[in-house]
Amino acid sequence: MRENRVPPRVVVFLWPAIDGLLRLIYHIKPLRADGGGIICVNLHCYKGPTRVLGDGCQVRSGDTVIELHLNNAWFRSRRNLNLGASQSPKEFLGCFAQDLRFLAHQMNGAMLGNATALHGITLLDAAAIRLGFQVDELPDSWWKKGTRFYMAGLMQAYHLRPGHATKSKRKAWELREVWLSKTALLARYGQECP
Repeated sequence: MRENRVPPRVVVFLWPAIDGLLRLIYHIKPLRADGGGIICVNLHCYKGPTRVLGDGCQVRSGDTVIELHLNNAWFRSRRNLNLGASQSPKEFLGCFAQDLRFLAHQMNGAMLGNATALHGITLLDAAAIRLGFQVDELPDSWWKKGTRFYMAGLMQAYHLRPGHATKSKRKAWELREVWLSKTALLARYGQECP
């Protein structure tokens, strides 16, 4: 089993500040105007090679892609209210699905309407599969190792992993790439009201 590399608890308090700075730099905004949802987004122009997703959707260089991020303020507010949401996979998945329904209804707007697909990088690949995302491996690189370390620190800072689990019971945190085409999003989440 690969050893999980996480930052020492004494420096984890820095992660929210670093995360806030990165969100400013990359223009990552909450999906909902009130900031209350679990998803944050930023739009960017895809620059990689053509990707053919499982449903046949092609994401080409130059296409607009909606990059998904967790809204860490959502987890912080739950923790401050002593709600167990950050420990409850069922509530986490339900809230994420609710925001995906909201996003599907926003896809008719001018800003999001021309997006080809949703994309993200996650340590929570099992949850992504349950939500309908295609999960792909990322090649080993220093970027992947650094990002995994950073995201593991965020999970620790926002209590997204049970603190009582022993190292032997924890699954290794693997960084994965997730995709969901606009067509798949609308088919799965566009029929219900947000």
